[in-house]
Amino acid sequence: MKSIRAIVEEEGISLTPQRLAIIDFMEGNRTHPTVDEIYQDVKSMYPTISKATVYSTMQLLCELGAVQELSIRKRGEACFDPRENKHQHFLCRKCNRVIDISVDLYDEEDIIKAIDSRGHRVEDVHSYFYGVCSDCIQSK
Repeated sequence: MKSIRAIVEEEGISLTPQRLAIIDFMEGNRTHPTVDEIYQDVKSMYPTISKATVYSTMQLLCELGAVQELSIRKRGEACFDPRENKHQHFLCRKCNRVIDISVDLYDEEDIIKAIDSRGHRVEDVHSYFYGVCSDCIQSK
């Protein structure tokens, strides 16, 4: 799988120091950060960066398919995930942590083909699970 930086460079998009800092933060990140969390981290290196810059960079990375925007927190902020492989997400309702999980319950490609055969075009698939994580269960 290509790195986020390689995807951006292939498109000929300029890599400002701020964009590069955001990309470096996201590469391999497993915490599913929000724009605010990315902003707080990058702001330590670039105090003049704005949230608008972080937001626009994340939208660009989504459009390029380099990261995935998750809306798993129903009435909360979107969070982001580097797209390295297909996987689902689990939201712990107790600690609010988003966890990557890989569960092969169905053949996603067969479902997409079935939908496409009806004249539709699937552009993205998200699987979200909600419950209580093992850490929260054990801490009772």
